[in-house]
Amino acid sequence: MLTKIINYVKSLSVFKIFIFIFIAGLFYGGISLYLKYTGFAQFMSKTRIIAVKAVSVKIDTVQKKYRALSVIEARESIDVTSKVNGLLDNIHYKESTIIKKGDLLFSIISSDTIGLTKIYAPFSGTIGLSKKNIGDAVSKGELLTSLDEYSYMKLPIDLPERILGYLTKKLSFVAITDSIPGAKYEGKLEYVDTRIDTKTRTISAYALLENKNNILKPGLLMKMDIFLEEKEGAILVPEKSLLSINKKHYVYIVDNDIAKLKIVQIGIRNNALVEIKSGLNTFDKVIFMGHEKLKDGSKIKIIE
Repeated sequence: MLTKIINYVKSLSVFKIFIFIFIAGLFYGGISLYLKYTGFAQFMSKTRIIAVKAVSVKIDTVQKKYRALSVIEARESIDVTSKVNGLLDNIHYKESTIIKKGDLLFSIISSDTIGLTKIYAPFSGTIGLSKKNIGDAVSKGELLTSLDEYSYMKLPIDLPERILGYLTKKLSFVAITDSIPGAKYEGKLEYVDTRIDTKTRTISAYALLENKNNILKPGLLMKMDIFLEEKEGAILVPEKSLLSINKKHYVYIVDNDIAKLKIVQIGIRNNALVEIKSGLNTFDKVIFMGHEKLKDGSKIKIIE
């Protein structure tokens, strides 16, 4: 076999031998260059320092909230209507004032019966503007004015069935409106229906808001945060420090000048923070900027 190879080489021309040596040199040089490049890349990866920003974990109370929108209503509200056909004899109240239950509101000269028909306030509240003037003809059932009880306002909401498990207790809430900047209304969600609506898959509820100085009016749009769950002493990190891969969650922590990757279990999210239920200690410092360039064991420099 060796003799055949030697004879074959002797039969080759000088040019062919030169080409063979040239190709072999290129092949050897390419492999040598690749090995040097990969070795250099590994070296640079180990020695390159990446600038990051980091912050210590926060220990605080975290709240799981449900945000709802509602249009408030008066706790009690009716349309005052005429009970008979006839002529409006008199208006016995001052418009847009607070009246008491039993106060006389209207007297009507009835064309149905002989004499005056009188209409009284069924409850105390704020009376609206009269829709009729004295001497006007009125028809049975025609709207005369409105009466609203404003001391407390009703805040109705429809809650999704997915939070039904949290409705076993009276939940705290905070309500605000853009129409009254700086005003905040707090209380407990006490009034919850006993059944779920099968069409909307929601359960009806409402809260009562104390209406000091009668500032709140029916029809006002309110934003309501209902606090479903609260945990004290929770470990919190910036939400932007979290890395999520294949439904698993990770953060990088600072270990001297090294970034270490930690798998974590998350909980409640709110106010750009996320609760870490396991995987971190109270003294850890997490990287929240520059972590997209890191891998486990990368050298880092913390910048302000």
